[in-house]
This record gives sequence, structure tokens and C-alpha cells, in this order.
Amino acid sequence: MHADRLDNQTAFDLLAQPEHQRLLYGALKAAHVTRYHPQFDDCVTVAHLTWLSAYQNFEPAIATNLEDFRKYAFCRIKWRTVDYLRKQTLRTSVQVPVENAVMVPITPMLTQETHWHVTDLLNQLAKRCSPEESIVLTELFLAEHSVTEIMQAHSVSRRTVYNWRASLLKKAHQLYQRN
Repeated sequence: MHADRLDNQTAFDLLAQPEHQRLLYGALKAAHVTRYHPQFDDCVTVAHLTWLSAYQNFEPAIATNLEDFRKYAFCRIKWRTVDYLRKQTLRTSVQVPVENAVMVPITPMLTQETHWHVTDLLNQLAKRCSPEESIVLTELFLAEHSVTEIMQAHSVSRRTVYNWRASLLKKAHQLYQRN
């Protein structure tokens, strides 16, 4: 980027010329955005900012390569607009419609309370575990090591790790039934 390209006023003065206004709206039209598009105003704003970015990032001297700059700016505006519309579509597709918002439960503490409940159960379970079951609890469930990794680390068979896991799950089930 050239130091003289940081002058935004010069970029917008260049954009103010009628042929460059036609270029900007032509790029929007190429991206299928007309005056009747629901996001027309937003797209025009994106196009203006893209023009500024193209002006600042075009490497050759603009005065001597004006035609190349116009092609560059046209493509940048068109594809930035298409990308903007794609992102807007993705964002709105995952939003809950306003009519259904009343039915969405807002319980911010529910997740925290569930976490506390699980943590409490795990602490109670850890107190009741044998040393072998403690290995399964910490390595298999909390550290997410595989059965093979536990076998190798403790020099036991696969069946032994499965037996430890079964006895741990039995204690966990009994503890969970009490709570």
C-alpha cells in the first residue's frame, strides 16, 4: 500500500465521478442487488467501503492504470457484496423467528446448576472409588484417554480395564439413584 493511498478523501473524490458511480452500482447489479433488494442500503455501504479498500490496496499507480483499477474495484465490490449477502443469509437462517421467541426458555443458571450437580456427583464418586476405578474415572472419562492407552500405561489387559469401568459405572449408577 502506498502512503498517499491513506487519504480517504481522494478515494471518495474518485468514486464521486459519474463513471465510477456507474461502476459501483454495476458491480452491485452483477451481484444481483438492485434498488428493490431488502438489503440494498447495506450493500451500498459495503460497496463504498470496498471501493476504499480497493483504492488503498491496488499496487500500481492508479493515475497510469485507471482502467485496470476499475476492473479490480468492480470485481472486489461484486465479490465482497456476494460474500456479505451469503453471511447475512447464514446468520438469519439460524436465528429464532420473533413469533417463536416467547417459547424459548431463558434459563442461564440451568447450565451452571447442571454443572454443579455433575461436579458434586463426580466428587462423591471419587471418594467411593477403589484405586483402579479412580484410574478409569480420571483417565478414561475426564482425560479422555483410550482403553489402549490405559492398558499400556498401567500394564493391564483390556478385559481388566473393562472390569474396572463396569464396577465404576455400577457405583456411579447407585450414587445417581440415591440423589
